[in-house]
Amino acid sequence: MALPAITNDLLAEIFLRLPTPGDLVRASAVCVSFRRLVTVRSFLRRFLSLHAPPFLGFLDGDGDVFHLALPPHPSAPAARAVSLSADFSFSFLPTHDRWIVLDVRDGRFLLDRAPEEYGREESLDFTELAVCDPLQRRCLLLPPVPDDLAASVEHPLHVEFGCWCEPFLVPSGEDDEEEEGELEETSFRVIRMAHCKTKLVAFIFSSSTGQWRTFASHCWSDLLGETGVSTDVIFGRQYACSCFYWVVGSTEKLLVLDTRKMEFSIADVPPGCHRRHIAIVDAGEGRPGMFSLRENVADDTVCLHYIVRRNQDESSSQWQMEKTVPLDSAYRYYIRGATERYLLLLRCPRHLNVRSLLDVRHFEWFSLDVKTLQLDKVCVLNHGILHTHIYTNFPPSLLPPTI
Repeated sequence: MALPAITNDLLAEIFLRLPTPGDLVRASAVCVSFRRLVTVRSFLRRFLSLHAPPFLGFLDGDGDVFHLALPPHPSAPAARAVSLSADFSFSFLPTHDRWIVLDVRDGRFLLDRAPEEYGREESLDFTELAVCDPLQRRCLLLPPVPDDLAASVEHPLHVEFGCWCEPFLVPSGEDDEEEEGELEETSFRVIRMAHCKTKLVAFIFSSSTGQWRTFASHCWSDLLGETGVSTDVIFGRQYACSCFYWVVGSTEKLLVLDTRKMEFSIADVPPGCHRRHIAIVDAGEGRPGMFSLRENVADDTVCLHYIVRRNQDESSSQWQMEKTVPLDSAYRYYIRGATERYLLLLRCPRHLNVRSLLDVRHFEWFSLDVKTLQLDKVCVLNHGILHTHIYTNFPPSLLPPTI
């Protein structure tokens, strides 16, 4: 008796359950009918929504160099495919001026074309921004913030790296203006946040409308109350579970932006976690998690403590220990980046002095998968990098345009 034919619907359900995007690419190469099935836009949308994009590498602070994940890193084949397909020099942009990478998210890059006076305290103009897709070689130049909106920025202070207005991308799926289908895949939002002496002012751009609007203006006195906390600087933007987080000055306070409500609030850094050695991630089920790098001099140990907030209460007492990841105590470790799913760690031998570190390739970079706690070497460099942009994405053959 002949077996019944496997329908396309059943094949699609099988392909959706393949463990990695690389497995799907290999399956699509078996025959023309398989290839035709997995390239249908509706199928790809479902597959990409069910699988986290792999860690492919990272860019240095200005985005000048892309450091791809090398073998034996599990994402090395996908990383190489992306590095051969993408234009990380952004030569497709309409001008040949130097562009600086400000943010990377969902396969998109937010770039800033800064004037010569960029970084000077007296230069308070909004710089020109572009959102790019280096795989598809597409870009969109954002319009300037209208004068009537920009006038609400008074006495701005510097945020991290000398910039007084911080632009960044809003994650896909956080846009209540998005529509179904192709428009959803190519629409995005950008926030520009000005840190002023007495208040925060934030503007949001939607590619769907092509316009900027003000969405928040909060006085620091209302946010901080009677805490007496200084707001000279905010730094270290991170994102998880629909919220952006910044460290406030030299305090153990976090500035929180809830992208569902578009509202700011203040939260405490959990006890035992130092503000400069934390990474905020997505712990699943709508809960944020936090990795804290800790050294114990008494017993000569180094580890990552992983704590999870059990519910949406902002109280620090709601953070509970989940895991401890031991690290090799022969090295110094630094958290150099984080996404909802991955950490980027830098390590160097503890016994080496600064001079020897400059001469020898002793800077090792590792990715840590938040879900599996698997630590994989990404690459080895002959220099350290203070600020990075983690790049995650799918193999080019599975990706539709994002702009």
